[in-house]
Amino acid sequence: MDSSRRVLITGAGSGLGRALAFRYAEAGWRVACADIQLDRAEKTVELITGFGIGAMALQVDIGDDESFEALRDMVLAAWDGVDLVINNAGVGGGGSVLNASMDDWQWMLNINLLGVVRGCRLFGPVLIEQGGGHIVNIASFAALAGGPGMATYATAKAGVVTVSEGLRADLDGSGVQVSVVCPSFFQTNLLQGFRAPDNTSLKMATALMRSAKESAADIAEVIYKGVERKEFLILPSAVVRRSWRLKRWFPELYFRKLMQVVRARGAG
Repeated sequence: MDSSRRVLITGAGSGLGRALAFRYAEAGWRVACADIQLDRAEKTVELITGFGIGAMALQVDIGDDESFEALRDMVLAAWDGVDLVINNAGVGGGGSVLNASMDDWQWMLNINLLGVVRGCRLFGPVLIEQGGGHIVNIASFAALAGGPGMATYATAKAGVVTVSEGLRADLDGSGVQVSVVCPSFFQTNLLQGFRAPDNTSLKMATALMRSAKESAADIAEVIYKGVERKEFLILPSAVVRRSWRLKRWFPELYFRKLMQVVRARGAG
């Protein structure tokens, strides 16, 4: 195990963030667990210290510029650098283009998209100055799927994919790697605090999450291996990879099949 490597994970107080903290701690990394709720980050640190690695809990509101800047400063004060930054924190929500309120749009974009932008802008220069490192942005297959009733969430996550593509090009030759992850639904607590104009998208998201076969630990394992291989687009399940290939090569067929599934679920 290499205890010299350092990873910062936002949203590490629960769900995928906590699973990633476990996976990196298991591999011997020092882990900075950041969360909007400090007690949850502290609980993650308590759980992973059994691996014998250095870990610290930090508070951050990724939707606030000053809070994210303070997080960067705390990480650099403690470690004098960081090797891997995982922009994982986010919120769940739904609503179509036509029925989501502007407040919901602004809330979602500020946290799920601009929260990632903040992490990239603040830590990208740190990694460039170091001469290397890796930024991982957690998006969603919703960014690629084009499904109904999730426009606010899907648009924010699609923006994360685009930001990651642009950042990858910006950093080419710098020694800094970029990855973006697009998982589908898996067992997690993302639906806590779910925000939508009606119950339709929440019911669909709940049904999809209940039927998910992968756990947060499964997704974290795929992310860990993909990052080690320096993959850019990480699609963490076979179903997602098949769907993405179908959409790329046969977009109209993909759309027809997508809507068939949506209608079947609605009928059920």
